[in-house]
Amino acid sequence: MNENTSTGETNRRSFLSRAGLATATFAAASIALPQVASAVSPALTFADIPGSGDIKVLNYALALEALETDLYIQALMRLTNGGTNALGRKIVGLNLNQNQPDVFYVRQFAKVEKQHRDFVDAALGSESLLRKAPFNTARFDFKMETLTRRQVVDLVLLAEKTGVGAYLGAIPSFQTRNFLQLAGAIQGTEARHTTVITIVSNILFQGSQPVAPLANQNNGIDAAIAPNTVLAAVSPFIVL
Repeated sequence: MNENTSTGETNRRSFLSRAGLATATFAAASIALPQVASAVSPALTFADIPGSGDIKVLNYALALEALETDLYIQALMRLTNGGTNALGRKIVGLNLNQNQPDVFYVRQFAKVEKQHRDFVDAALGSESLLRKAPFNTARFDFKMETLTRRQVVDLVLLAEKTGVGAYLGAIPSFQTRNFLQLAGAIQGTEARHTTVITIVSNILFQGSQPVAPLANQNNGIDAAIAPNTVLAAVSPFIVL
């Protein structure tokens, strides 16, 4: 992917399109939504992530796990009985039954993503970016209160697909082999989440998205996404 892709909303829409999950309606709505908090600008790059060597790579992974954790929390609010996000923004719930497949798996995977976040955070200790300015005040604005049920599922699926590619794309930045097993294990979990959410989406919305890369898609292999490309795509959601 091109590391020189322009940042901001144009980059976000382009990334969503390449991921094959965004609809024209979703993209148009994203532009029109009012801002209650300013996303980080310019977009973050890998150079902005604190630390060096393996610590930088782990902090990069931690930033994405923190974003995913909050995404799942807000998605569950939207699908169920609502709540208030960390920015103080009220999310009105869609009041779906807890036995609905999207509600069930969003609830389950929210716990897993929190465990990922907390595990990497604890492993980094004082080196964790969650303890370093400005990341220690980071909040996430997904405009969740405006999304339909399908858009919530689409956004969760996009986040999981991005997570799979992000871990693969970060591997070359490790300077030792100490954390390769950890990265591979988390990436494998993210890939299984992707499959489950894809199946849920296909069932609920009569879709036909493949549950794994097909033979004509990068030879049936999940594609790596370079850190700068990932950070440019997720920066519109991050408030520092």
